Amino acid sequence: MQTWLIIIGGILIAVIIYEILRRQVLKRAALKIRLAGQRTVDQAMQQALQTLAANVAVQEVAGLIHSVPVADVWGRGVMVFEYVLETPGMVTLDLPEVRRLFNNQLERVAAAQQLTAFQAAGPALRVTDAWLRDGQLHLDVAYLMNEATYEYLEDLRRLNTGN
Repeated sequence: MQTWLIIIGGILIAVIIYEILRRQVLKRAALKIRLAGQRTVDQAMQQALQTLAANVAVQEVAGLIHSVPVADVWGRGVMVFEYVLETPGMVTLDLPEVRRLFNNQLERVAAAQQLTAFQAAGPALRVTDAWLRDGQLHLDVAYLMNEATYEYLEDLRRLNTGN
């Protein structure tokens, strides 16, 4: 009887160790994919900002373009990144035009870099949200490279239309 308890205990410990290691490997792989996507979007935003500098009075925070993933809130695999830009004098009425300008420029950058969207669901890079807070423009930019991001955009669309 004691031998069986030791065998069952050993098997349980082995399964627990296996699950812990498997999760760590999956987390590391997801992090590598997210960082690659984030670098791609950061480069696209850098190009968009350089092109739009004459049209939009913005400056990068601390002189560098840097994004923060929103995946922690929305879930694993969502390739949406938030950018915060200094925008002195911008008002809420400017947001639709700013979104349009950024979306147009990001679409050009995506075409130049041959970035394709998941299941050809429109532009690969797009501004999903824009708002002002404390004189700063906050932009959420999605890289529509996978199903998780596609589902996130569908959820946003449903929230915005009230369905």
